[in-house]
Amino acid sequence: METALGRNLVRAGMLLALIGVWQLVGNDTIGLLFPTFGRTLAAFWTLVSDGTLQMALFVTNQSLAVGFLVMLVIGIPLGIVTARVSLLDRIVTPYITFLVAIPVIALIPVVQALMGLTFAARVTVVVLFGIPYIIINTAVAVRRVDPMLTEMATSFGASPWVRLRDVVLPAAVPGIMAGIRIALGQALIGMVVAELTIVGAGIGSLIADLQGRFRVAPVLAIAVTIVLEGVLLMTIVEWIERRLGRWSQS
Repeated sequence: METALGRNLVRAGMLLALIGVWQLVGNDTIGLLFPTFGRTLAAFWTLVSDGTLQMALFVTNQSLAVGFLVMLVIGIPLGIVTARVSLLDRIVTPYITFLVAIPVIALIPVVQALMGLTFAARVTVVVLFGIPYIIINTAVAVRRVDPMLTEMATSFGASPWVRLRDVVLPAAVPGIMAGIRIALGQALIGMVVAELTIVGAGIGSLIADLQGRFRVAPVLAIAVTIVLEGVLLMTIVEWIERRLGRWSQS
């Protein structure tokens, strides 16, 4: 079981066991009850065959893609700067702690009042859900870089930019990527929450419509699809993390 094949067999066995339990506990006698795996799969195929699910995912993932890009562009540099400039750290950290401590969903009415039922409002909610974790993890990772490394680079005449590019960032990659993985999971939650609470669009609109008609199986099929999308995105991030890990070690 220590090999990759063994681990994959264990995972496949656990997945099959989960599907078996799902099929057994489900009840298809009434549409309102928890559906079996077979009925959920049939509902998924119906949503896919007429293109409903693909179109909803396309609309929804626009806010996720833009929001995640904004998180990276703002969060990583801000985390680096807060780790290096103590004054900025004292100014920014309380607000970041505030975002982590409170349920972000409580801020959604404020976002809606400021931006209305717009695409920018959905993107803002996605960013609020994830960006604190990128800033915090980046700042912690940069602070934990061995000072001997930067002092050695300085003694060889490296400029601040060269020290950041060749010493600090490679050493901080694991911490930064850990923050990105957490932020991605939070962004997925924010993506769905934004559409369920601010404006009916994409997956949120589809879920609300199906819930209103008490169609449990399609709702469950959509929920499983979002989970699978999250797993796929996390796998991609882990792959990027491994590639960056090789770069940082080199």
